[in-house]
Amino acid sequence: MNERVSVIVASNRGPVTFEPDANGELEARRGAGGLVTALTGALHEAEGLWVSAAMSDGDRAAARAAPGGVIDMRAHGAAYRLRFLDIPADTYDGYYNGISNGVLWFAHHYLWDAVRAPSFGESDLRAWDDYVAVNQRFAEVLAEEGGRQPGRPVYLVQDYHLALVPRMLRELAPESLIAHFSHTPIAGPTYLRILPTVMHDGLLRGMLGADVLGFHSQTWAENFLMSSRSLPGVRADLARSRIGVDGRQVLVRTHPISVDARALRESATEPGARRRRREINRRRGNQRLILRVDRLELSKNIVRGFQAYELFLRRVPSWRGRVSFLALLSPSRMELDAYRAYAEECLAEAERINRELGEPAWSPIDIHVQDDYVGAVAAYGLYDVLMVNPVIDGMNLVAMEGPLLNRRHGVLVLSRNAGAFGRLGRYAVPVNPFDIGEMATALETALDMPLGERQRRARGLSRLVLANPPERWVGGQLEDLERARRRRTSAQTS
Repeated sequence: MNERVSVIVASNRGPVTFEPDANGELEARRGAGGLVTALTGALHEAEGLWVSAAMSDGDRAAARAAPGGVIDMRAHGAAYRLRFLDIPADTYDGYYNGISNGVLWFAHHYLWDAVRAPSFGESDLRAWDDYVAVNQRFAEVLAEEGGRQPGRPVYLVQDYHLALVPRMLRELAPESLIAHFSHTPIAGPTYLRILPTVMHDGLLRGMLGADVLGFHSQTWAENFLMSSRSLPGVRADLARSRIGVDGRQVLVRTHPISVDARALRESATEPGARRRRREINRRRGNQRLILRVDRLELSKNIVRGFQAYELFLRRVPSWRGRVSFLALLSPSRMELDAYRAYAEECLAEAERINRELGEPAWSPIDIHVQDDYVGAVAAYGLYDVLMVNPVIDGMNLVAMEGPLLNRRHGVLVLSRNAGAFGRLGRYAVPVNPFDIGEMATALETALDMPLGERQRRARGLSRLVLANPPERWVGGQLEDLERARRRRTSAQTS
């Protein structure tokens, strides 16, 4: 951008969490992943501001101790500032567990059994009021902080938690430049109409307050374009990926995020990761290794993945004792009944398969349920097959992390419904995540694949990931906002 800008990021969870160290002093612990890498890089360049909800007592204490509640991260080695919002616990529960994860996540990932669920009632509408209240609080703070910046503020609003913020912020600061990025899929227009009208219309109009709407996949962008056409006064141009609303043009763009290759590779060389690789190699011996690394999350399709592996072993019994399936699963949203039940189902299915097909010296599935980043990094280096078969996924970074670290020319089995498929699909073995038979065949294909073909695919995957560094993701959004600014300026002067 030509003139000086101040970048302001808004997200539910911030880039760091403050926790007391051994001496009781607050220590900033940085989050992992491409999102944090890309956005903190942009904030560092612009000496910008990140606004998020406080996640811990340490976050609240750090905010109370900071002048004006804004933490200068230069004291922690980063050239940006951070403001935490202290949201009352009951309000946050309605916003986060009630709507963000209890409704929107289910809608965008097509997780409901529509014959039986959902049935919306008064409790959902009360939770929606909390969701509105938290989004309004974010919008007010963003407008307030934008007025304090030395340059023209540019807002990068993140994800489904804050879908209403763009419109609310537009009402408070009409000339703002606002981008909203969705890290999840976006449900198509028919499925999205399951939501009560106040939620359906509120979400779409909330996001349309932005100048630029970003998605990881063209499929998700097209879903939003088609859904928005149902709103009175909205003109969606699918061919040009733009929407006319309230006399403005909203650009709808695809910017697939990637992973921080340098940080991943550094993690893989640390002593803990080397030690875990030795442990995994000892356990597997001469067996081939199928790996999955996932949160225990409904959309990840873990049970069907186990069932596909079982079918493969029954079809090709010669592989019994010669292959093992290592499943590294992180607990997720265990405060929700549906997630606790699914975790139990995953464990029970693995136990059944081990009981029915296992032998005294061999268990088909080796399952671990814990937060274990080091273990995942170590296992990435050793797999022969990486199974990534989500029902539906906004992107899926595991499909990128694995190929970057793998040392065995491992094969990626990838769901066609993962956002990453649009970028990596040509070098993966594609699967329909609902088709157990096709997934079983894919595992056999991957394990039997000749070395030369495995090498070709592995090189292709690694090359594609490295060609799309995280900074390109945020840079593309800032370029889109600059185009929006020029278009707005041209319209005002013509």
